[in-house]
Amino acid sequence: MWLRSLSSSLLFLLMLVPVRTADACGPDFPERMLADRVGALSVLPVGSFRREVRRLVPMPTSPFKVMEEDDEPPDARKGGGEKETALYEVGAKAFKKGDAVAARARFREVLALPAQERQRFSTFAAFMLGRNAGAGFEGDMKEGFELTRQLVREGFDDPLGLAVASYGEQARGLLEQGDDAGAIQLYAEQAAYGSEAARSSLFLVARALTRDETRLRAALKAEVVQRLMAVYVWTRVEDWIWEERRNPLMQVLEALAQATKASPRMPGPSIADKLAAGAWHAGRFDLAERFASVEKTPLAAWVQARLALRRGDTAAADKLLETAASQLDEKEEWMDWVWGEPQLRPYCRVQGERGVLALARGDFASATERALASCSWPDIAYLAERVLTVAELQRLVTRHPTTEEDTCKRELKSLWDDDDAKGATIPERLRLVLARRLLRAGKSTEALEYFKGTRWEKPAREYAAALATTQQDVSNVKKAEAFHEAAKLARTEGLGILGTEVAPDWGWVGGTYDMDRFGGVLNIPRPEEEKARKSVGKVPLMGALEKQRSASHAPPHPYRFHYRITASVLAQRGAELLPPRSQASAMMLCQAASYGAADQKRFEKLYWLYLRSGAAHGEGPESFGQNCQPPDFERAQPMKAPERKPSGP
Repeated sequence: MWLRSLSSSLLFLLMLVPVRTADACGPDFPERMLADRVGALSVLPVGSFRREVRRLVPMPTSPFKVMEEDDEPPDARKGGGEKETALYEVGAKAFKKGDAVAARARFREVLALPAQERQRFSTFAAFMLGRNAGAGFEGDMKEGFELTRQLVREGFDDPLGLAVASYGEQARGLLEQGDDAGAIQLYAEQAAYGSEAARSSLFLVARALTRDETRLRAALKAEVVQRLMAVYVWTRVEDWIWEERRNPLMQVLEALAQATKASPRMPGPSIADKLAAGAWHAGRFDLAERFASVEKTPLAAWVQARLALRRGDTAAADKLLETAASQLDEKEEWMDWVWGEPQLRPYCRVQGERGVLALARGDFASATERALASCSWPDIAYLAERVLTVAELQRLVTRHPTTEEDTCKRELKSLWDDDDAKGATIPERLRLVLARRLLRAGKSTEALEYFKGTRWEKPAREYAAALATTQQDVSNVKKAEAFHEAAKLARTEGLGILGTEVAPDWGWVGGTYDMDRFGGVLNIPRPEEEKARKSVGKVPLMGALEKQRSASHAPPHPYRFHYRITASVLAQRGAELLPPRSQASAMMLCQAASYGAADQKRFEKLYWLYLRSGAAHGEGPESFGQNCQPPDFERAQPMKAPERKPSGP
């Protein structure tokens, strides 16, 4: 059907337009505000064009339904009376043949039948009367489409959703006549019903207006056009990076500023806040100040917070962000078809920004609670692993038990992590961070309490038991065997029982990426964004105490997959307990080298130790640490072990 084809074509066009700047081909990573604090506090999130244009006009009261699926309902064109069916079919055939006069006559005959004899095809005939309008009967367009809607209000059948479709068809006719404002009004009414075709049409019209300044300024005399263009400059800011000519965002903003200059308030539903946001994106801080002060909305407070940061007033900024958070719906989303990093919900984003400011002033408790409200697991993990002390983290875990309601399901679904962590809530993930920190610190008994019920409980218990054996009053060979078992577990299960959620192991991406080096291709800020970054960047966002804590809470080895070095140290300690020339000692040194290959200096030290101990079996440095055989601890039993203590890490 023509309506389905038109809808599909428009949606396809919209999909071709970039909604966000894509980082790169590959995985999408969630927002990490603590990874780029200046960016988090200077780049203002954009809203959803699709969502906002549905609110350009008041919600409709007429019971119209939207029918824009690929397949129309079965028997939608059947069920009419004999006379109305025959007349309509003749008219439809004449329309297809291009006989507009005959088609018009038949459609009017359908509409002239008594009401009880045209219940099914009245809306069809009225709609086609509007479509059939042409030279000599131009007025049929307005009459036919408005009649379609009136008939549905009166209770006539509308199995194809023609009442809603009629808005778009009538708007298209007005566009052809040069009536942009009239067309936008009708598209807005159609969009209010949830029509995707209307949303696409509004986008295309708004985009066309940005390319013709004369046409834009003429259309902006209508309030509905002002509302549409305000939405456009706020939600489609990334479209401008594809423009080679003068920045159209600035052009639209200046036109809107002039069109609304005489009005103390913006017309209709709130648009001043959207203009303020658009002005911030454009680097027009003067206009942002002007528009943000007009109305008290969450978005206006958000822009005002940005302006306060630009002045260096972090206290005022935090207060304004608190105001924005208190007015935002926690479940509201500003999402279109997003390419690039998944976007946090506005409420979560505001809370995350408050967390950045709390962290900057050294208020770690508030920063953590704000981060939890943000649902940004990478930021929460950084605070839990590198900023909070173990005692503070334990208290946090106690305050947020695993039975707590999960409000971050949507954000956690966007995480790139291993299958073992899928479905884990924030409190469950925090327990694991704590468990790993405790086990790394040698507090096995406490750690095992937090591993309970997880996939890592068994390997963590085995690791703790092996280390406990090394401290017992048993033979050196038994201790070496326990070191060997602990080393194997550290190497094979290390990410789950000892790994860090953030640097250097990056457990929140399953260890797949080094997020210090890879986070997608870094977007080059537009000149307008750079202005905002420079002003906000003057605010100190990391204090000395955070730096000190972050360094002191780092894992024992600075390498990625640091637990492999831990495994190497354990294997070396076991080798030192064995007779120097034994196969077991040689193979444990070999394993130590294999596990610690990332540390070149350590690898070389192990090789020379291997040579000095007399354990070498002809391997050169190029083959050392390769294909290590299992240590034969049984054969090492009769040999005299060295009288020395194992070396430390």
